[in-house]
Amino acid sequence: MTRKLFLLGGSDAFDVTADEFVPAAGGRDARIALLLQGGPGTQKHLPEYVRPWTQRSVSRYDVIMPDEYGKLNLDDVRAKLANATGIFIGGGHTGTYRRLYATEPVRSILRERYADGIPIAGCSAGALIAPTICTFHPGESDDNSLVAEGLGLIDGLIIGVHFTSQNTLPDLLTAMAASRTKHVWGIDDGACVVFDDEKFARVLGQAAYEIVMTDFENKSYGFVKVTQN
Repeated sequence: MTRKLFLLGGSDAFDVTADEFVPAAGGRDARIALLLQGGPGTQKHLPEYVRPWTQRSVSRYDVIMPDEYGKLNLDDVRAKLANATGIFIGGGHTGTYRRLYATEPVRSILRERYADGIPIAGCSAGALIAPTICTFHPGESDDNSLVAEGLGLIDGLIIGVHFTSQNTLPDLLTAMAASRTKHVWGIDDGACVVFDDEKFARVLGQAAYEIVMTDFENKSYGFVKVTQN
């Protein structure tokens, strides 16, 4: 079974991603685990995530998020992820998502589910934590670093989100130099980059940008704009 990873630049890509993510997760028989950061405003944004699935006949989804103290119920997390046929990691504060879902023991559970062929999608912060190297927006990490260990679902690259709207290229170049990572995908708000078995497959929706660093010391690079075929 092909391992599928869907990385969204922003919420504008929800619908175009659902066209492929929902069938990969089982279509009308899907049971999707939605991982969120919790806190004020979560319930307000929940319909934005769920609507593209229910419009495609998905009736079962399980929300995973921390309690009011920022703690996860690990038994609940294990049970919901074990039953999931698709996993969607939401957006918000990257440091919070990394703490909750890219550290043990949840990190290993997600990696195991992905290795078993369960499709995983990540939007914005959820996309940033997906690779081996997670990148932060300035001020989002506890120690003001731009990179840290991520989920490790895909190796050898880092991800940038809201690429055009937030002009994230300068920070991505700094992160590339700091981590000695040559390869970046910068993803626009309405775009999703799809990887099959950790290999680039296609872009859905708007544009994404493949950036390759050619000189770390001088931050020299080349890039290619990729759009949906």
